[in-house]
Amino acid sequence: MNIHLSSKSKFWLTLIVLAGIGSLAAAFLHRGAKKMVRPPGRPIVSEKGERVEFKDGSPGLQIIRSVTIGKEGDFVNVEAPARLIATTSPSVSGEGEPIILFESAELNDLYVGYIHSKNSLSRSRKALARIQDMFKHRVATEKDLVEAETNADNDAAELAEFEGKLRAVGLNPASLNRAGAKTAWIMCDVPESQLQNLNKGKKVKVKFSSFPNEEWVGVAQSLGDNVDPITRTVKVRIEIMNNGYKLKPGMYAVVKFPEETKGDTVVLPFNSVVTVEGKNYVFVEEAPGDFYRREVTLGISSRERVNVLEGLTKGDKVVVEGAILLKGLSFGF
Repeated sequence: MNIHLSSKSKFWLTLIVLAGIGSLAAAFLHRGAKKMVRPPGRPIVSEKGERVEFKDGSPGLQIIRSVTIGKEGDFVNVEAPARLIATTSPSVSGEGEPIILFESAELNDLYVGYIHSKNSLSRSRKALARIQDMFKHRVATEKDLVEAETNADNDAAELAEFEGKLRAVGLNPASLNRAGAKTAWIMCDVPESQLQNLNKGKKVKVKFSSFPNEEWVGVAQSLGDNVDPITRTVKVRIEIMNNGYKLKPGMYAVVKFPEETKGDTVVLPFNSVVTVEGKNYVFVEEAPGDFYRREVTLGISSRERVNVLEGLTKGDKVVVEGAILLKGLSFGF
């Protein structure tokens, strides 16, 4: 079938074809142009990881926030979990010295064993003194003297063993013996890194789970002699007044050790600090999108804030959100 077109029809058909080809070319070029748009480049890590630089528009910048720190001094609280380990109680008969109640039968047995050993040592030393006097006057034999000395040494060793066990859990037998009425002792575990900030006689605040709306004031009576090899904590004994005998052995509490920071130190949110191989670091934004890793020395800390002793100065712009991202880039994690 042959179709004959006039010259005019051929002209319009040619225009339509050309227009279609132009539209296709424009669409192709537009799609090609979209492909030419490059995404933001990867962060640049240099100077052995100490510097991390983000280009404008980098998505990583959306999760990083920096603030200028250290405008004024601040307070930080060292918080430590605690429990009431022992308390005095009036005698059932109402006469004589108050008795001591412990949180467990094991502690009670240790204390009873300590008292018995102390009495035994007192008796054996008196017996030794008598035998020594008798031996001097040739009334006792050398065998009697050696036996008396051995008994005294054994009782002294036994007493030292019980005292050592009591001190290992944070109790001082001498303090227990001198305790007055309404006295209670709280034991808390403090990280060894915080010991330099805790002094004997420091006043602390105590809150018990059983009485969430009440607050007690106690005194840090002593620091433990041993560091727990697993938790790296040291036991601190707190003495408080148990007015009304409301507090019972075994109750859980939180102890706050208030500490004022020095004028030349700064306080940061705890998640601003990253730790790698035992060293602490923060990231300082020295220019928009340009972050530098800086090692710092930490002081006392709580669950939310930390005191920085060295490595920063007031006015530094420190990353308080997104430090984990920078840590991964800086150290290659």
